[in-house]
Amino acid sequence: MSSGSAGKDSESGSHFQPGLRRPLLSTQEKLQNGLDSSKNLQSTLSVNAPEFVPRKTTFSVTAAEFVPRQQPYPQYSQGLYQDFQGLQIGGYGQPPTSEQVLDSFKTALTALISQPGNMEELMSGVIDQINQLPATAESIQNKVVEMLFEQCVSEPNFRYTGARLCRLLCKKLKSHPMFQDFRNVFLTRCKEEFLKKDEMILNPKLIDRLCGFTMFIGELFLNLEVEDGSGKAHKIGILRSPVLKDLLLILLSHPTDFTVKCATQLLKLTGSTIEDTAYLNKTPEEGSYDEVFLQIRQLDTYPDLNRTSKCLIKSVLDLKDNNWGRSRSSNPPTPEDSYQQNYQQAANFTQNEPIFYNQHGQPISAQEAGYSDQAFNPYLQEEEEEEFARWEAGELEEGGHWVEGGDYQAWSDQDEYFQTGPYTENYMDEEIEAAYEEFLRQQPSHH
Repeated sequence: MSSGSAGKDSESGSHFQPGLRRPLLSTQEKLQNGLDSSKNLQSTLSVNAPEFVPRKTTFSVTAAEFVPRQQPYPQYSQGLYQDFQGLQIGGYGQPPTSEQVLDSFKTALTALISQPGNMEELMSGVIDQINQLPATAESIQNKVVEMLFEQCVSEPNFRYTGARLCRLLCKKLKSHPMFQDFRNVFLTRCKEEFLKKDEMILNPKLIDRLCGFTMFIGELFLNLEVEDGSGKAHKIGILRSPVLKDLLLILLSHPTDFTVKCATQLLKLTGSTIEDTAYLNKTPEEGSYDEVFLQIRQLDTYPDLNRTSKCLIKSVLDLKDNNWGRSRSSNPPTPEDSYQQNYQQAANFTQNEPIFYNQHGQPISAQEAGYSDQAFNPYLQEEEEEEFARWEAGELEEGGHWVEGGDYQAWSDQDEYFQTGPYTENYMDEEIEAAYEEFLRQQPSHH
């Protein structure tokens, strides 16, 4: 019977699993009370024992070692403010050295070539360093003057910025004992260069430097001013004549395409101001520029000048004859007249560059906007520059251009220009009009 049932279980594939045995009572007692319940230990330890909670102590959170009674907390704010005030570039609490100031000034000059609009921001740190120099520091005024002068002469895009920087330093450092005569020292350096003009004009390697110095003196004349006894600011008369006048005469007395281009650019830049400031010189003969313009007119027939140079000469003479592009009316113009005058100047040859505006909508020069006249020259090929000079001199009529061989043609005569009908803003030919009507008919009607 049992063997039969065992066979059935094996045939059905089921397996017999016996149930778990309940532990004995003695085993359960050991598991609950430890391995040996008969030897339970009684501990005498207590959380209130003296070893854990000292009953008597002299420590206090209000002890003098933790909270100073005599000095309140506000003393730290004042001391902290003074510490921040004492921070210097050269180190904590240490004034800058002369070498550090010169390095900062050189870095600022390099940055101003590409960022002329940030002059005051870039120079504010340098001026602060100069003001923090100790009285016993070595004078760095001559080195600052030399660094600034060389960059103004050698870097075309820095001349206008350099003249403005001279004015800024004269204003900001006039009370500094080391820089109070900065303007006189800088003008003395310019005088040293001016006295070399006869030597430089004869050396082909130095003509470029002479032209750069001449253009910078023009910018300095326009930007640097001095105050008279009454506190009124005016331009420096010695820069007008004899400095600028003699520089122009020596360039024109050795005429080349390069020197003539420099002279004409300088007259376009300063011509109107030169005429308006003749009173700065003591005698009319000293302040007269007739000799300069007489020499320019004689160069119109000079055989060694190319056509571009002659066009530049003609353009500057036309500009002078037209009062340098200004209105001859003595009455102050109204806003409407000013707008019409600016519009007319934009159409005339006197405006040969883009018009720039400041944040108030007033026209400003390219130099004030951070551009230099020389900055546009690299984009002109030799033929383009010659044609531009001809147009500037008035040799090209409006709507015309020069072609190879010197023949003049009007733009409207070119084959690529067509006009299919009278131009109006809503002009449509018959084909476009028919297509438009067909498009309207295909649109679903809305009721």
